[in-house]
Amino acid sequence: MKETSTFLIWSILTVASVFDAKSYRIPNQLILLGYVAGLFLNLQQYGVIGITYFILKAIWPCICLSLLNIFGKQIGAGDIKLFSVMSAIVGTRVVIEVMIISVMVAAIAILVVSIYERQLMKRNLHYALCMSAAFFLLQFK
Repeated sequence: MKETSTFLIWSILTVASVFDAKSYRIPNQLILLGYVAGLFLNLQQYGVIGITYFILKAIWPCICLSLLNIFGKQIGAGDIKLFSVMSAIVGTRVVIEVMIISVMVAAIAILVVSIYERQLMKRNLHYALCMSAAFFLLQFK
């Protein structure tokens, strides 16, 4: 089950990163596909009660991270939905770890780009790439 979940998230994060890098958007079709996969995995693992687990796991990132989107656009809506999909598939603990590490990866990326360009970065960051890097780093723990 863990290998299937990891493969699904890798696939979704890879596609999301490509779209994010090209257009700063994560397609809703990809999010919907992730939700379907998460629902299926929760049903497979927990039976009918898996629907409840799926809903709870999918909702908490939206609630927690929406404040960052509403007050200052610190994170995009697509990134929030991507965290929600990740939570529905691999669970809360992994997503919290990815959140923490992705913030660190983003900070390092901003620092490197700012030093390279010799100015404070004043453009958007492709956060799906930071999420992918964080998930990748977690695979080595």
